[in-house]
Amino acid sequence: MERSAFNTHKAALLFTLLLLFAAPLKGTANSGALLQRLYEKIERGDFSIGDCTASLYVKQAVEIEKRNIGLDFIPTLTRFDKDERRYLSEMFYDIRIMEHSLPALKRKALLTSHRRSNGEMDIVTGFIAPALFQKKIMRQGFLSPIHRSNSTYYEFSTDTSYTGEGFCKINFTQRFDNVKLFKRGWLILDADCNVSSLYMEGSDEECSFCAEYRMGSEYKNLLQSVQLCLQYDFAGNRLVINTDAIYSYYAVYPMQPAHKRKEKYNLSTAVDTNFVTLKADDAALFVAEHRPLPLTLSDSMLYVQKELSEAGKSKSDEDDILWTIGDGMVSAHSFEWGGSNIRMTPIINPSYLSYSSSRGLSYKMKLHLMNSMSKGREFSFTPIGGYNFKQGAFYWDVDTRFLFDPLHMGTASIDIGSGNRTFSSIVLDRIENSATDSLAFDKWDIHYFKHLYINATVRRELLNGLELSVGTKFHRRSIVGRMPTGADESSLKSVYRQLAPHLCVTWQPGMYYYIKEGRKINIGSRMPRFSLDVEQGISKIFGSDGAYTRAEADVQYNMPMNGDAHLYLRVGGGGYFHTNDVYFADYAFLRENNLPVERSDELGGVFQLLDSEWYNAAKKYFRAHATYESPFFILQRLMPKARIIKNERIYANVLFMSHLTPYIEFGYGVDTPYADVGFFVSSKNHKFHSVGYKITLSLFRD
Repeated sequence: MERSAFNTHKAALLFTLLLLFAAPLKGTANSGALLQRLYEKIERGDFSIGDCTASLYVKQAVEIEKRNIGLDFIPTLTRFDKDERRYLSEMFYDIRIMEHSLPALKRKALLTSHRRSNGEMDIVTGFIAPALFQKKIMRQGFLSPIHRSNSTYYEFSTDTSYTGEGFCKINFTQRFDNVKLFKRGWLILDADCNVSSLYMEGSDEECSFCAEYRMGSEYKNLLQSVQLCLQYDFAGNRLVINTDAIYSYYAVYPMQPAHKRKEKYNLSTAVDTNFVTLKADDAALFVAEHRPLPLTLSDSMLYVQKELSEAGKSKSDEDDILWTIGDGMVSAHSFEWGGSNIRMTPIINPSYLSYSSSRGLSYKMKLHLMNSMSKGREFSFTPIGGYNFKQGAFYWDVDTRFLFDPLHMGTASIDIGSGNRTFSSIVLDRIENSATDSLAFDKWDIHYFKHLYINATVRRELLNGLELSVGTKFHRRSIVGRMPTGADESSLKSVYRQLAPHLCVTWQPGMYYYIKEGRKINIGSRMPRFSLDVEQGISKIFGSDGAYTRAEADVQYNMPMNGDAHLYLRVGGGGYFHTNDVYFADYAFLRENNLPVERSDELGGVFQLLDSEWYNAAKKYFRAHATYESPFFILQRLMPKARIIKNERIYANVLFMSHLTPYIEFGYGVDTPYADVGFFVSSKNHKFHSVGYKITLSLFRD
């Protein structure tokens, strides 16, 4: 009898636990069935679009409730006038919407009451052009509540008080207080389970917002209008931004099934999007003639006040000069010159600052100038500079590129810069012949060489996803400090020059792409990326010293998991072969990157605690990396109200080379709206090596 009662209580407990975990995932029975039908329609591609072009009208009203000097240093906003509190901007965009990608916008016309800027704000454009039926709904990375892979992150329930005939209203709330999730909202479905409207509330590190998206009657899978309210509250600045957006479609092509397309991975259509930005006078007339919403008297007075202010303004205002200089340092700018569109990124950005326990404090600056020319051709100039305070070393790189064959991604480039300080193969031989226990870089008298490189390269895509890069590298290495006098290094020279033809083949099968204005644009692939990099040093040509063959292979794979989780895998190896005379071990895939350009450069394949000398300390190496990234992993589940967490990461890295058999590094990292923080522990030859951490500011990532 007692055993029977115990089993009964045990079954009741298990059933209760099952309800606790299962019920929030499905919501009520009615909402669960409707959502399943919606998920199936999305997965079948009922809402998919092959290509679509439209005109987008945006009316944006801004009211500043509180401000300080820091408001002018926030790149996601526009620049404001010091004596004005209310602004109005009207913009027309040409917009192109394609499957598997966020909509592409280009401003066609602008009318604004801003006197010192154009009024356009990145923070707003990210909300008015969402991809509603994709996993990530906006440029900010919010997870869509109507995508099956995100269903476990939200709770759903049917709104029984809704009285719309033939429609059903489903409410949703977030299960975790996470910055990637919408806090609450609702969606209205018609009798065929099409989305009629979608309302969402949420917040990120800069603002809170509420947005309502209404679908059209003719194209039920396309947006008709957007109503957005942003409550911006950051660093003592408070703004209210109310935005109305209206879409007008003039070319819509349905998505063709893969078996009917001429090319399986080509998502293009024959639509020609000839984006043209009107001049100021023409733009004002265009806006006045085509605005779909009439202006109120209060709105019209903002334009009148701007004209009166500019009429009585002195041309020698020193404040304007200082403002122009400051704005040029912290803002991105685009302007027309000679029929070309030039874009310049901010010179100063807080996200370029990082600190790690092993490498110390470092800061980098990047400037990117891009000149878009006719027939899809493009010229870019990108200087990057960085300083490591612990090493006391300045690193720089100037990359100049010319896209001469847009249809096949043909690019000619010249890359000039300073690389990591390295030591010669004489030291490498000493390392090879030393016992593991006696190897200590800090106790050896090692002579390092400064590195100047010039890389001239031509790249072209031979087949879809298959890219060939050929060129020549020139290395000039000069010794740091005085010449050595020891017997082992008496043959060293103060300067070494090495000329090396270079070849790199990269293949990523299954690459999706589309053609825009005669230019091929790769969207991405679900397959691994294979790379082979070969460099052949040639001696006695133009004063070149040393002959060698360097060959490396690398495989990288970004594997999507459930929800927004990803598993990054990387494996590779290589070495120096057929060496003659003095050379310098400088690998392409195994190096300390002092000037990382993208966050992905630091994500899969970086040893955070490895001493920099080891990157050049072996003739051969093998490495493997795995990084698991998820917004809901450990901390978020232990602390569901910790909204500051954007992503959590687990790192596992291993390296095999001479005297490292192996080097192993594990890490745990948290990505927040303000900084990336990582903690690491390592072992060398099965013995504890060190622990450390790294902090990188992540405000206003460019």
